[in-house]
Amino acid sequence: MRETKPAPRLHRSIWYMGAKSRLIPGFLEKVLADELPVGGTFIDLMCGSGVVSAWCAGLYRVISNDVQSYSAVIARSLIEHSPGTRDDFLATLDPEADLSKSYEANYALLAGPYGAALEEEATCLDAYAKDRADGAWADSYREYLRTAAALYPGVSGENIAEPFRGAAALLEGRGEPASRPACLATTYYSNIYFGLRQSLQIDSLRIAIDELAEGDPWREARRTHYLSALLHAASVSTSGTSHFAQPRHLVKDSELQAMARRRLTDIRESLAEYSAAIAQTVGETVFTEGNQVFNSDYRELLDDEGAFRFPSGPGLVYLDPPYTADNYSRFYHVLEVLTRYDYPELKRDRGGGILRGRYPVLSHRFRSDFCSPTKVEDEFRKVLFGVASCGAKLVISYASPTGLLLKEYVREGYDDPLARLHDLCGEFFASVEILRRPMMHSGQGDSNISIDELLVVCGRPHSRRRAW
Repeated sequence: MRETKPAPRLHRSIWYMGAKSRLIPGFLEKVLADELPVGGTFIDLMCGSGVVSAWCAGLYRVISNDVQSYSAVIARSLIEHSPGTRDDFLATLDPEADLSKSYEANYALLAGPYGAALEEEATCLDAYAKDRADGAWADSYREYLRTAAALYPGVSGENIAEPFRGAAALLEGRGEPASRPACLATTYYSNIYFGLRQSLQIDSLRIAIDELAEGDPWREARRTHYLSALLHAASVSTSGTSHFAQPRHLVKDSELQAMARRRLTDIRESLAEYSAAIAQTVGETVFTEGNQVFNSDYRELLDDEGAFRFPSGPGLVYLDPPYTADNYSRFYHVLEVLTRYDYPELKRDRGGGILRGRYPVLSHRFRSDFCSPTKVEDEFRKVLFGVASCGAKLVISYASPTGLLLKEYVREGYDDPLARLHDLCGEFFASVEILRRPMMHSGQGDSNISIDELLVVCGRPHSRRRAW
């Protein structure tokens, strides 16, 4: 008789393109139940929002990986817990007691030079909250935002308008994570992706997380937990749309109102709420010993012969790669920068100006070959070969017809791109089944696109490694 565990809970994830919250119930969960026994080892090769890893941790031993640091932090907060010490750790969590002292000190250092600007922002947001967002309000708030957006690293003090000129000194000598006051979000993203007060809060919480007591035996676990909570709070507070590819434009009054609505969110309160939500997910998860999270390009997990090497033999590998030519590092660069907190150089246009999106230079951002039309099939081959060579099963999440590989097959003249995908997987696995679930997707500039979410279930890996 198969071992059973209580049904896992579905974690409330960050705002994330392709998060699999809708895919798990009744679809992915059924496939996994059929393919992997309870207590088996589940490998989440590109864990993204962490929602699949978190759900699977209630049934399996989970090994997660992602090249993005913010994803690895979120996954660690959700799955790297020992059954014997989990409750002791959760009992130590108290964001107010743990973070307040450092938070208040950093916030005070920032609030001084930004005092006049904070007051002006508070006046604008208070008017919106009190339903006084008329045309005059829009003109006033728009002008405030245009002035505020001129403050970023590389702008000299004489070019900064009031009420922000007093903050110019904060931009001097930046580049070291240990610099005080912490002001990365404030100088890079205030009145771009977050409000000014929100940015001060983010910086002050971020430094408070790093300043948790060195001698605390739970320091790293608590740092991971609170940083994950801050990333969740920042994700759902962006005054862009639901990501960080571009800030909102200021032309339409409706856009200003949407921005103001988001900027009323108190980041400190939101962190506390997400801290509680993560703790609840962890507290309700029946863990298997040995969960682990890696923060690497998946290719770094391959041995010299191209086979995956994992702690103990994996039972099943789950691959959820990017579906399109859009690199995720562009959509979530702010979360990555807040995690690394290293004051990166920002990309500039041909005239030397900082781009509206405030992206780090390309050398600071990961670019996936799954997003390259000329390289995407080779990337699939690397994973298929690596999984088959270590003797594991493989489940691939993909989308039809919008998946980049499938589009390439159409461009190359294949009448049935799914049949070609089936054949590709069949080069490495004797059993391949493609399952579909119709869904509506929202994409970059599009909404309500009808697609099929695919699960490509690959079993019985060929015993002989095939060259390709």
